Amino acid sequence: MAGEAKVGFPQKIRLDCHLFMTSIAGNPNSEGPRGSKSLASRGPEEALRCLIVQPQFSQHNYWNYTTVAEALGAKTPAAPLGLLTVAALLPQHWTFELVDLNVCELTDEQWDAADLVCVGGMLPQQAGILEIIQRANDSDKFLAVGGPDPTSQPEVYQHADAQIIGEGENVIPLWLESWRAGQPAGLFEHADRPDVTTAPIPRFDLIDFKDYVHIGVQYSRGCPFNCEFCDIIELYGRVPRSKTSEQFLAEINRLYELGYRGWVDIVDDNFVGNKRVVKPMLRDLKAWLQERKHPFFFSTEATMNLADDEEMLKLMSDVEFRYVFMGIETPDPELLALTQKRVNAMTPIVDRVNKVYDHGIAITAGFILGFDNEKTGNGRMLASCIEETGIVLAMVGLLVALPNTQLARRLQNEKRLLTPEAELAEGDEPYRLVTAGTNAEGTDQSMGLNFITTRDRVEIYEEYRGVIDTVYNANAYLDRVLSTAQRLKPRPHYRTGPRETLRDLKGLARLAWWMTRNRETRLRYWRNSFKTAFMGRGRFKYAQAAMMMYMHFARQSQHVLLQLDASIHFAKHEANYPRKLEAENSKIELPIAEPVESAS
Repeated sequence: MAGEAKVGFPQKIRLDCHLFMTSIAGNPNSEGPRGSKSLASRGPEEALRCLIVQPQFSQHNYWNYTTVAEALGAKTPAAPLGLLTVAALLPQHWTFELVDLNVCELTDEQWDAADLVCVGGMLPQQAGILEIIQRANDSDKFLAVGGPDPTSQPEVYQHADAQIIGEGENVIPLWLESWRAGQPAGLFEHADRPDVTTAPIPRFDLIDFKDYVHIGVQYSRGCPFNCEFCDIIELYGRVPRSKTSEQFLAEINRLYELGYRGWVDIVDDNFVGNKRVVKPMLRDLKAWLQERKHPFFFSTEATMNLADDEEMLKLMSDVEFRYVFMGIETPDPELLALTQKRVNAMTPIVDRVNKVYDHGIAITAGFILGFDNEKTGNGRMLASCIEETGIVLAMVGLLVALPNTQLARRLQNEKRLLTPEAELAEGDEPYRLVTAGTNAEGTDQSMGLNFITTRDRVEIYEEYRGVIDTVYNANAYLDRVLSTAQRLKPRPHYRTGPRETLRDLKGLARLAWWMTRNRETRLRYWRNSFKTAFMGRGRFKYAQAAMMMYMHFARQSQHVLLQLDASIHFAKHEANYPRKLEAENSKIELPIAEPVESAS
């Protein structure tokens, strides 16, 4: 996600889709790894029972809109694409059972039946992963862990039996080879990044499509840009690696064969990172969709330079991309230069957003407060940007220095990082986040700003509070829905079948009831519904979907405000670190890195 999810709280749940790295991981110790007894005399060639567990996300996570999922008859927003890919990379004569804890509970019978357990995830899932590791240790069950967070900070997961550090395509074979040699436990890592054209089709058959609002697929990994706060370029590199068109269409076709219809999310960190290969793929995808009467519509993530490519926008419109997430971060061009994201400052933001709207694609966006050199009043500028662009789903968060990023390394050199215990970090050991971000709960650090800021952190918190209070006020939110619906020029191709139509009608009825019984929303909800009903099917559907998301944001934004109040109190009365950097050190300068060639 090209860094947009790296803003502390709230975390972006779409990162779940990057769990293709979730292979298997562990750490041997002098007493012998826990759980290894059960596999010591067995090899991967045997018919083993493998339990794959997707840890829970917090109900207060920005992207974990379970209220909306339930209104649509689902249970959670996104399927665990990474773990489905892991299942495809493991020996296919094994028996797999995938338990998504966001969908259902894990039973004792499922746990006891497994010969080994695989688990993995991201920073927001850290607490849940550690709980599963502890359960495995207590029951002497062999456990393998991996994924973005275990790869970034493997020490946190040292009590697992096996750790796979990196991407599964080339690390899982190393683990299996070691296992065949009699050592299934240890830390496994490959020096090179894999060729993604070797990636298998995910095991979509392991899930029930009805449990999810959308299903993810992946076309490429990596991003050519060099944002200082982003860990994607550290994990997957700055040279985008893409699947072939045939390979990508085979994954889409597998969903089609299994009976799935509807929303497909292309989980790439930057879908337009290598336009030269994306455009031919989109042409092939268009032909495939036309032959099957458009069974899917799409969403993805891209940098703002998408708006500068008319051909790309038309191709995406032709295959019905309805949503694109963009990391706008800040409207301040000086801050964009400092954070090495100058690509966002080349053209006025409003002009770029309107250009995308012209092609029927709605923008969701990430914004960040707390950058170095940020000026007083940046929060007001950010809120104004959101209103002027009409961006309805605006993920606003506080900057967090993620482990293994340029930002964390710089702040560590400057002695500015804070530990999870809210103390100044000391020493030269790699910076680790053990509690921050696990469930977007807690006090100061879990809200972001896990470092000494260049301006008063209380001022940042209060501006952040003002942005959330403004942007997610019911009137402002619903006004943006209507404004954006009027600007959008959708070109719908996908038509729901009988089952999807019934699901949508039930969802609309639940939305109308929720909005009507809430006095803060009822008038604008019905105003928006009546007006967009006469604007065409595409605009009406967009408005209803955007208004349905408010069922989640009404509650989630209030939780953020409560957490901010706690953070403000902590910073004012309890913190034993300075509220801002000393004046003589408060101006930060950084060298600027250019994007690699494949960005063009």
